[in-house]
Amino acid sequence: MSVRDSSAQTRSPSIRLILLTLVMLYGAIAGLQTVVDFDLGWQMADARNPLASGDVLSYTAPGAPWIYPSLAGIVFRHLFHLGGYAAISWFCAVALLATLAIVALRSKTSTLILLLLAVPALAGQMIPRSGIFTVVIAAAYTRVLLDHYLGRDSRRLWLLPFLMIFWVNLHTGFISGLGLMLGYIAAEIVDCIQKTKQSRALCQLKLAAPWIAASFACTLLNPWGFRIYAAIAAQEHISALQANVIRELTPLYREFSWRGLQLLSPLSAIWWMLAASAIALVFLLYKRQLGLALFLSLAFGSCLWSSRTQGVFLPVACLIAGEAFAERASSQHHLQRFATWPGLRWAGMIAVLSFVAWRCHDIVTDRTSLREDRITLFGAGASWWLPQEAAAFIEKNHLPTELFSTFNLSSYLTWRLGPHYRDFADGRYLPFGDRIVSAQLKLTHLPLDSEEWNQAVATYHIKTVILPLSRFWGIEEVPLREDCSSRNWVPVYFDTTAIVFVRDGALPQAELSALRVDCQHQQLVDDGNLPQSRRLRMEHYQKLANAAVLYFLLGRNDEAQQALASAGRIARDDRSLVLLNGQLQASRGEFDAAGESFRSSLKMSESDAAWYQLGLLYANQRRYPEAIHAFQRALRLAAQPEFSVELSLAKAEVLNGQANTALQTLQKASQVLPDSGPAKADLYDAEAATYSQLSNWPAAVRAEEKAVQETPAVAGRWKILAAMYTATGRQDQALHAQEKAESLMSQIPR
Repeated sequence: MSVRDSSAQTRSPSIRLILLTLVMLYGAIAGLQTVVDFDLGWQMADARNPLASGDVLSYTAPGAPWIYPSLAGIVFRHLFHLGGYAAISWFCAVALLATLAIVALRSKTSTLILLLLAVPALAGQMIPRSGIFTVVIAAAYTRVLLDHYLGRDSRRLWLLPFLMIFWVNLHTGFISGLGLMLGYIAAEIVDCIQKTKQSRALCQLKLAAPWIAASFACTLLNPWGFRIYAAIAAQEHISALQANVIRELTPLYREFSWRGLQLLSPLSAIWWMLAASAIALVFLLYKRQLGLALFLSLAFGSCLWSSRTQGVFLPVACLIAGEAFAERASSQHHLQRFATWPGLRWAGMIAVLSFVAWRCHDIVTDRTSLREDRITLFGAGASWWLPQEAAAFIEKNHLPTELFSTFNLSSYLTWRLGPHYRDFADGRYLPFGDRIVSAQLKLTHLPLDSEEWNQAVATYHIKTVILPLSRFWGIEEVPLREDCSSRNWVPVYFDTTAIVFVRDGALPQAELSALRVDCQHQQLVDDGNLPQSRRLRMEHYQKLANAAVLYFLLGRNDEAQQALASAGRIARDDRSLVLLNGQLQASRGEFDAAGESFRSSLKMSESDAAWYQLGLLYANQRRYPEAIHAFQRALRLAAQPEFSVELSLAKAEVLNGQANTALQTLQKASQVLPDSGPAKADLYDAEAATYSQLSNWPAAVRAEEKAVQETPAVAGRWKILAAMYTATGRQDQALHAQEKAESLMSQIPR
């Protein structure tokens, strides 16, 4: 052995040790996040009745069939009682470290490099809910099966049935464990086709078969036996609404965007891992390692098909792709000679160290949270998003049941306020079905004084409403201004995270009057001295940012600008506040400055919201071609078609003389039309304008008549209809419509 070979072997363990240390350090920092997951609450609440097979958490579907493993909820309940949300945060960090250790220990350098790339994606899967156990145990399954397949270690096959006993009682993701074992079997069967590998593959299959069979049998060791499979089958019947509400149920490939793909962005980590896996597949097929290629391709396909399987895919990708890259490198002698250059090794290690240091700095300073619009911060404890003070207010003042909230917030409230306060519908979805969840979504978007709300109160006896107000996963769903001026509901609590209403008459009038708050004068945040600690300062920033949005929505623009300025003194990496600043500038008529703000937000990170606001600005300036382009960009970036954007695009197309194109856009808008009178009337208004431009007056009149039917108290639409009747020679109807418009206008207070 030459001196050069000896020194290369000496350096290799040192490099692996450095990389392993960096992987674990990066994982420890990336995994420590505040708690907010929307499923954690109902899972802890559900664990109060671990053997139940029907719904006990809601008042809309009591007794509806519901089976779900409760051991994870029990674990989280004990952690919460032991150390609150901080204990749960630390548990998630430890779970990520355990997953990284399972994959990293005794792995090759290429696998460790892939793990560094995968840390953000794995950290994104380590959220506090039962699925976290699937990620950890799936990594262990993958390691055991691959070590056996590669002939390195068959002594740990006993772990397969042992872990399955826990897995089936922790999470329905145990089904992916069965998939991993079937993938292993398929890989061995493929190798049996190759004569050179046949005897070895058969021998390994015989050795693994008893443990695999025992693992399948262990899935029945749960409180419901075979019925657990019926519950999983029900979960897999995903409706369009369910996929729309629970984003992780949609295929991952639908989220891909070339523009959104950034080389060093943590959000792109999953795509780079998929790309690395695709390259590894080519190497494996070239070397005729068909078994490993099949195993990896199955994991690759399942990840693209379902976002939920990312946590299972990533360990498989790191281990198999790492093997493929290591073997490819060892077979290329010119690469080996190139890699032994000391300068190259040092340059590589400096690059990796710089990369990890940069990523860790961004996480610790919460720049990553701000840039990615996260509702978590670095550290242990509860997220600023959770309306803990609002929940305490409801509990302290014994506000009446039944309690209504949004789909996401209900999952927290059923734990925080249950079992006394049951929920309308929560993240479990299945007990409620499309009917109840769609009703919940509709009510959330409608003003509290709407007829739909009156019907819901009569049906479900709702007396208290709590709505989230965060600028993420909150206020975008709530008609705040209309609700604050409700005739039938009284606002009794209002801060930067939530607002609480009580039905008029649900409490004694004196008590209700004492609790009432005034949305137009409520001080949402104390803009005093900044907290000294990083964590408290960032939480104060989030309060200021939320307050700025809420003030703006309530028309309190001066206060919104003050809150915005105070938030800007703490952090400047939040594109949502740059966007809000543009909206404030536009409201003051500072259109050039507003355009600059919207474009600055887009430079920070493209978003459908920024493109939409820029489109509205261009339309207001009669720059219709540019408005059309902006609206089209917003639609391409949106996670799902947005009615408001489609409608704005159609209006811009009409004003730009593209009536036929506008009709096609209106057809798309009608497919995502909210079930509300004003939205329908807006659509019919646009249709009437489009047909008018085409001189199709009968169609234009029919469309405007529909708009009037949806909103009969809007004088402006009666005036438009009167003009259309006049244009078509229907004088009597024109006179009636004009009189109706004048009558409605006379009722408006002056």
